[in-house]
Amino acid sequence: METSTPERTPIGRVIALSAGLALIVGVLTLAFAWPSTGMGPHEVPIAVVAPDSAADQVQAQLDQAEPDGFDVTAAADADEAATLIEEREVYAAFAIAPDGITVYTASAASPVVSRLVVGIADGVAAQMGGVPVTVEDLVALPADDPNGAGLAASALPLAAGGIMIAALIGFNVRGTGRQIAAAILAPLAVGAGVAAIMLYVLESIGGDYLPVAGALALAMAATGWLILGLVKLLGRAGVIVGAVIVMLVGNPLSGMASSPEMLPAPWGEFGQYLAPGAGGTLLRSAAYFDGHGGATAVWVLAAWTALGVVLFTIGAVRSKVKAVQPEPQVAVPVAA
Repeated sequence: METSTPERTPIGRVIALSAGLALIVGVLTLAFAWPSTGMGPHEVPIAVVAPDSAADQVQAQLDQAEPDGFDVTAAADADEAATLIEEREVYAAFAIAPDGITVYTASAASPVVSRLVVGIADGVAAQMGGVPVTVEDLVALPADDPNGAGLAASALPLAAGGIMIAALIGFNVRGTGRQIAAAILAPLAVGAGVAAIMLYVLESIGGDYLPVAGALALAMAATGWLILGLVKLLGRAGVIVGAVIVMLVGNPLSGMASSPEMLPAPWGEFGQYLAPGAGGTLLRSAAYFDGHGGATAVWVLAAWTALGVVLFTIGAVRSKVKAVQPEPQVAVPVAA
């Protein structure tokens, strides 16, 4: 009895597959490693408690040490500097006096920037003959997570949560109306659950429950609706397209681990117009700054949600049209 031997894969296809895998892994490596290797200050807004002339002098000194690294604003006094920090207009402020330097920071805005600014103050103090440096953290991270690891780690659930919501609804819920209901309820439920875990179990974030849950729910809705719309329009390929936008591009450029101004320019700013970056900014603002600095993020997330709804509607209408179109008739020969 003869047995057939399976046809061998052409060597050209093997080479193409290997080259494709190398390209994909290389792009993944670049996307996730490049923001970290190119990290540095890019127009980081800070304040100086001094007249405008003194602020200009500090700006010139900083530009000489770190070109285009900082954007200095003059504050009339410590109270104005504190207001600028608490309303997320600046990351930190210096109050320079002959007998010492006071640094006002907000580690909740970015522990990386806070450490960077304190290091600059130490250098200025050394140039002034070793005057003391006092640091006041006006908006601090939780004592259980002083480095903000939990907040930085939330970038992955923010991105992956929306993808899972869309995939589960798109492939397991039948009926357009039921998919819409699920796409509304699921982000609310997931946001409520994740907020409870971060606030009360891990204690890795501050703030009140409802604003944090709302920020998480809106971020999940933006990603979920975008990918659900792509799935409705493109089928399973929609998950791949959406995952590339959210995970491959949006997540590395979100700035959650440091700040958008610490990423290579202009990609840090660009990342704030994608759902992961806007979601992370809104979460930080809701948790620590009473919503200050989160208005643009709300509009960005709303825009991505609206885009997803439009794509979903187009896909649903197209499916409806296909369903009601008559089957093409085939002529049947009649015997004479």
